[in-house]
Amino acid sequence: MIALAAAISLAVAQQARPFAVPSTDGYVLTGQADVPEGGSRGVVIMVAGTGAFDRDVTFGRSGTPRDKLFADLAATRFNARGMTALRFDRRGVRHGVPPTEAIDAAAAPGVTAEALSADVGVLYDWARSSAGLGARCVVFFAHSEGAVHVAGVAKAGAPEPALVIGMGAPLESKVSAVRWQSTGRDADSLTMMDADGDGTITNEEVRSNWMNTPSAVFETLAPFLHPNGAWTRADLDQLRANQTALYEQAKASAMALDDAAPYPSAAAPVFSGAWWKSWMTDDEPLAARFARWRSPLILHYGDRDSQVREQRQRAAAEGVLGEQQVRFVSHPGRGHSLGTEPLMGPIDEAIADQIAGEAAAACPG
Repeated sequence: MIALAAAISLAVAQQARPFAVPSTDGYVLTGQADVPEGGSRGVVIMVAGTGAFDRDVTFGRSGTPRDKLFADLAATRFNARGMTALRFDRRGVRHGVPPTEAIDAAAAPGVTAEALSADVGVLYDWARSSAGLGARCVVFFAHSEGAVHVAGVAKAGAPEPALVIGMGAPLESKVSAVRWQSTGRDADSLTMMDADGDGTITNEEVRSNWMNTPSAVFETLAPFLHPNGAWTRADLDQLRANQTALYEQAKASAMALDDAAPYPSAAAPVFSGAWWKSWMTDDEPLAARFARWRSPLILHYGDRDSQVREQRQRAAAEGVLGEQQVRFVSHPGRGHSLGTEPLMGPIDEAIADQIAGEAAAACPG
């Protein structure tokens, strides 16, 4: 009860400042700046990952308010440490309406990779302007694909922020990330299930270990049970080959889409065809884009992450980002959103507090 009362107190001790800011193409970005009581030492711009996310970023299954990942970080973490939290509705997403009204289908053609990065850049400019928040110290907090768009701001030549914090943030290229998810995740997960390291993964090892691998995100065991009772190295090679063929088919279908076509479908127009095609064509490592800044990066990864693997991001950073510029933080037993699930949150409370502390330390006031 004491912890709950403290959380309520923190939520009250801040002001929500709504904003509506035109992006570069005229689309009006909406959101709010949660300003701590007693003044602000800096601003954290919160950038969500892939999905139709509004400013709260509801991405958990605990049934508690903490499922709203960004709202929780803003009110009970960042504000408590004197940081203003700027969070926004991704273009094409409405906030505070029934779920059936949340998607603005007419906006789908404009939901491109370039537009999403430009949106973040516009909000960065607004946060620093006298007409906006007048921030002298700005930190980016990016979840997953959000890092793509922060890197896009760096590529566009924007001024350096004080710090970039990533949660399940890629440094490899977009092409590399999707290709691994399509052709490498399952084979790598099976390899992780090889408890005795003998190169053969028995169905018993699968049953015992599959929930601790990236492929647990699919929440179904059956595809990982081999009909002969065990997987060999040759089986894994064949699995990769089969999935690579499927990936190439998916890539061909993607490239055939019209850029303005709704994706994934007309019934669910969350992105544009151009956005999806960019994941098949954009092969510049994000590490190279971040290297345009000298800003430090603190990147948090869970070893159960189903979307982004820490070792792959370390490899992408090697020789591109200096050892003094990037710090990797590993979290055993945590997933893509630093909770107990491979993909979804809520964020582990101790990790959420750690992230908030990192942001505040970058803006000493």
